[in-house]
Amino acid sequence: MEHKIFERCPIGNPHRPWRQDNFVLSNFSMNCDSIRDAVKLCRDAGFTMVELGWSPHDRAWEAVKLCEEYGLDLLFQDFANVGGMQERNLDRDPAVSVNDMKKLCGALAPYRRTVGLYVWDEPYVHDQLVEARRQMDMYQTFAPDKLAFVVAIPSYNTKYTWDNGLFAGYLEDYAVTADPSVLSLDYYPYGLGKYNDADELDTSLFWCDLGLLRRVAAAHNMPMWFYYQGVNLHKYAHFEFPMVRCQMYAAALYGAKGLQLFTGLNCVFDEKGGKGRFFDEMKEIHAEFAALGNTLMALDSEAVYHSSDLLPGCEHHAGLTDSAADSPLFSGELPARTSAGLLADKYGNRYVMFQNRALTEDRELTFSFRSPLRFYEVSRADGKQSLKADGDRLTLSLAAGDAALMRIQDIAEAPFTLEYRLTK
Repeated sequence: MEHKIFERCPIGNPHRPWRQDNFVLSNFSMNCDSIRDAVKLCRDAGFTMVELGWSPHDRAWEAVKLCEEYGLDLLFQDFANVGGMQERNLDRDPAVSVNDMKKLCGALAPYRRTVGLYVWDEPYVHDQLVEARRQMDMYQTFAPDKLAFVVAIPSYNTKYTWDNGLFAGYLEDYAVTADPSVLSLDYYPYGLGKYNDADELDTSLFWCDLGLLRRVAAAHNMPMWFYYQGVNLHKYAHFEFPMVRCQMYAAALYGAKGLQLFTGLNCVFDEKGGKGRFFDEMKEIHAEFAALGNTLMALDSEAVYHSSDLLPGCEHHAGLTDSAADSPLFSGELPARTSAGLLADKYGNRYVMFQNRALTEDRELTFSFRSPLRFYEVSRADGKQSLKADGDRLTLSLAAGDAALMRIQDIAEAPFTLEYRLTK
């Protein structure tokens, strides 16, 4: 069988100089008794980057040196110098100056693994967006090859929600006013509001936030990143790893190029710096995304399909998803509690990520198509493609919350495998 090689290029906001080469697997905070142990465990668990969310001044600079030692990329944050969170530090007196930013960039310059600055956490009113933009622009002046990072606030804040009709406008204003290098959003659904075991994520506005994030990121040509819930933040009755896995693959299905864990503490490491509850599971799933990442970086989201049991009749979800029954790809509705994301590269090669959204049930699922197709599985061991099946039906065995990435090809075409190579 012929094997083809296609080039892919770094991606990024055309208004910003920073470019993303590879899929990002990040952890928000390094807070525990031993930051050395936390950094080491994050490296061992397969993270490609760690973030200094809410770190005290001394710990932030300790982490800078540790990330050099352990070979792990770092998104620096130190509110003692610059930046803020929501309304925090908006009224800093004196305000962050050009000289302040220049001094910080000079101090960080020797550290190759410090790849960016976490400028603002969840700016949500206009003045916060303007200040975040001002500081990002200053940082870009002195560190043009680094990532100036901010993250948007999710729809369950008190000011901009789906119910009051203001959240979509907020996220658009955020994208335009802050003009970030990547469009990142967090959403932590388990135990939030009326979440329950019977409905699982079927009735969660998680999907509305994710759909809007996808739409705004595409409209502004920004890489899409997503924070997922890795701990029992809302004190739900239980919290199991398939709940984590489901969010990660859902975000990838929507086209995410970065997955950000909230948070490493009690997931990857514990308070004393020992292994956390899900260390082994995170290491395994990171290995999967390390294998898939090169392919995912070459793909753009074309459509997202869900089974009809997801948010039925929800007005907020209208326009943020596509109908499987009306699509040229699928024959009828998807199986219950499944989703599928159609992705494509710039050469016309098409892929589908199939997901089992059930959180407690491993399932054998059959998807039906309008015409016969050839299916190539993208290996989660090494990223290589292999011919799996052909025909107008595809059956997959998927664990709870799990997914599979398949390249699809018209059966009349000559078969071939492919791979991508990064070209700068």
